[in-house]
Amino acid sequence: MASKLLNLVALSSLAILAVSFGPSSANAVSLGHSHVNRHLEHGAIAKKKRDQSKRCKPRSSTSSAHSTQTAQAQTVSSSSSEAPQPTTTVKAESTTSTHHATSTHQATTTQQATTTKAATKTSTSKASTGTPVSGGSGAAGSGKFGQKGSKICAAWGDGNDPSLAEFKTSHVVGLYTWSVDKPSQADALGYDFWPMLWGSSQDRIDAFESAMKQDGLGTIVLGFNEPNEVGQSNMDPSTAAALWKQHIEPKRDQGYKLCSPAMSSRPNGQQWMADFMKACDGCHVDYQCVHWYDTSFDKLKTYLTDYHNQLGLPILLTEFADQNFNGGAQASSDEIYSFMNDALKFFDETDWMMAACPFGIMHDLQGVNTLNLLQKSSGTPTDLGWMVINNAYN
Repeated sequence: MASKLLNLVALSSLAILAVSFGPSSANAVSLGHSHVNRHLEHGAIAKKKRDQSKRCKPRSSTSSAHSTQTAQAQTVSSSSSEAPQPTTTVKAESTTSTHHATSTHQATTTQQATTTKAATKTSTSKASTGTPVSGGSGAAGSGKFGQKGSKICAAWGDGNDPSLAEFKTSHVVGLYTWSVDKPSQADALGYDFWPMLWGSSQDRIDAFESAMKQDGLGTIVLGFNEPNEVGQSNMDPSTAAALWKQHIEPKRDQGYKLCSPAMSSRPNGQQWMADFMKACDGCHVDYQCVHWYDTSFDKLKTYLTDYHNQLGLPILLTEFADQNFNGGAQASSDEIYSFMNDALKFFDETDWMMAACPFGIMHDLQGVNTLNLLQKSSGTPTDLGWMVINNAYN
């Protein structure tokens, strides 16, 4: 009996020892290593995404294969996945543009195109003889506006930025801001400000009428901005004519000259303008405002000549750039300089060209080939900007 009791005690002791050294601790170590490995993998993925986020080209988001990752890693990945805005890429090769906005026939010569006879629907009566609107040294009434060597205007997008002073030379006479907001230093610098009634919304009309009560705001009122474009002021000719009669025509009694609605270079522009002039019978239009974007000086010359011949009015080219909006290659830097050289010379030598405003003096060209920039980030002129404001053509 005693020996059997001893055997039972021994077996019990062995069972206790077996339980003490079971596999549970080994399982805990395995889980711990697995957690560490997943954490390291999260770190590598997050770092890779941060590195990719430095690229200019944005990437579309994809679903993660590790949807059960820790909250910490998810936060890092989410905060680093947003890519910066893409940088415009400019192709350097030359191109033959097929821009739909320009005519296919040859331009008439400058000598043939310098007529200033008013169109049938355009009154030749002069502005009222009341007190003229005062302006800067480049004002339309100062004797410099429209003269050779003084035909550059500033399409300005930087508000009251003091860098406006960097762009005033004897060659730069006009200034506009697509609104009635005149930069605070414009008069002191000698700019002639041209207020604009951009479109038909009531807030723009109210701002325009309020500003036009000021003495000495400017000398030329610019008409609606690209009403032939859905994405711009977007008006039919009859509506535009009615608004013109109500809000722009009366400004002649204050001594202002009036520039037509500014057509984009879309082919429907000339017909839109013809319909507007018909609907605005009896209106006074002193200048024709137009915009132009393409990559050929010859096309620009043809386009401007066609508009001048249509209405017989002097031209204010209030936006233009060497820019292809048809999906083709953009001009190289050398091509842009050559284009600008020919354009400046043409403006100077053409009597009916009153002024031209390259697009634009601003930091963001809003989709236009950035090689057209006239202003550096510092606010000073680029080399192209210097060429323009000094009228430095060959």
